[in-house]
Amino acid sequence: EHPGTGAVLRTDGTDALLDAFLQHIEALGLTGYTRANVSTGIGAKHILYNLAESLLDEGDTIVYPSPYWTTYADIADIVNAKAVPLPCPASQDYKLTPAQLDQALATHKPKVFLFNNPSNPTGAAYTRAELEALAEVLRRHPHVWVLTDDMYEHLVYGDFEYTTIAQVAPDLIDRTLTVNGVSKAYAMTGWRIGYVA
Repeated sequence: EHPGTGAVLRTDGTDALLDAFLQHIEALGLTGYTRANVSTGIGAKHILYNLAESLLDEGDTIVYPSPYWTTYADIADIVNAKAVPLPCPASQDYKLTPAQLDQALATHKPKVFLFNNPSNPTGAAYTRAELEALAEVLRRHPHVWVLTDDMYEHLVYGDFEYTTIAQVAPDLIDRTLTVNGVSKAYAMTGWRIGYVA
């Protein structure tokens, strides 16, 4: 409590900011979240790092599709986790296949699956059907946390309809952490605001 004002000081964001993010995710169809389920930080990179510190112990494994945003490997390195990039070449349209994910989760037994959609740097965007197929694999591996980096949700073109894993697999919400922010969608790179639901 702030002396003299009675205001409660919080580190997860003001009520107005949390409510704005709640409205955003509700517009995506992600319902059931409250202020207790949302937190903010100084950009999505900050959120991703904090989640890595929270979820990964030394020696734990994190897997993610490759090509990938270079900071993923750096974050894993900082927390002494083992990073396993999963190659997604042009012949796969730079997308992870369900069989590839299933094999990686069975072989490497990661604690975290980090998934960027649409992808930085390739721009590859997964359809609802593709996400549903990946979610079916994730259901078979209940030991895995799902960490989605949705920073580029608005950078899709034509009639493509953006979807995130939490939308297509609400049964996985208890182990899905959806990360987003304002820097890309609103071209506000200096506004260090990210959130996690």
